[in-house]
Amino acid sequence: MLTEAAVLLAALNPIVVHDSRESFPLSAVGGGPPAAYGHAVALPDGGAWLQYWLHYDYQDQDRGIVRSGRHEGDWELVQFRVTARGRPVEAVYAQHSGAERCGFGSVTLRDGRPVVFSAHGSHASYLRAGTRDRMWPDPNDEADGRGVVTAPRLVEVSPSSPSWMRRSTPWGDSRGRWYVPPEQDSPLGPFFQPGRWDAAAFAASAGSCRAACDQVGECDGREKALTALPFLALLGLFGFRRYRTRTRTRGE
Repeated sequence: MLTEAAVLLAALNPIVVHDSRESFPLSAVGGGPPAAYGHAVALPDGGAWLQYWLHYDYQDQDRGIVRSGRHEGDWELVQFRVTARGRPVEAVYAQHSGAERCGFGSVTLRDGRPVVFSAHGSHASYLRAGTRDRMWPDPNDEADGRGVVTAPRLVEVSPSSPSWMRRSTPWGDSRGRWYVPPEQDSPLGPFFQPGRWDAAAFAASAGSCRAACDQVGECDGREKALTALPFLALLGLFGFRRYRTRTRTRGE
């Protein structure tokens, strides 16, 4: 299984396509050519989840109306489920605090390898190029697919190897302040993110596939509904006050 996993990890090692405005593209721990850190997780049915951890030196997407949220260090993750015969059938792409889960048919391929479209600044991972709506006041994710194309070298990792995998402290000096909610700490390393390192749990927590939602205004019904709530509440309050005023006038 170890030999088979190594072959599969190499075969599905993703290509990362950056946004044209990206300032901090895919990097590698300790320097050197960009890398994808691969980890295979065997499944009871003989298949496996193949994880690829992606490291960026800095996350510079501002969040919210106070324009904060930048932090040193950024770990992103994509993973693919393969059958016992090595056929890829599913993909899970991390996006901010969540993820998107799709059938492998939704994955863009380049020279037979999966493509990750990395969003400008946030490095959220998408299956297709485009712009993704996010809930206000967070900015939309822009991954135009016209930036640097990186075919990273593959480095296999485990909980204890390489030695930096045992690092339990944040990957950077950024610390969020309690009185500025959008601010974030630098992230912990792969093994110390249990909700993601556990490949099955990460897949189970992912949202449904939204690969086709690649333009502003598409698939944002929830955002529109939530944005409309304050307006509807004000309209209802105005109507209620008019009703009360008219009722009092009639009673005088």
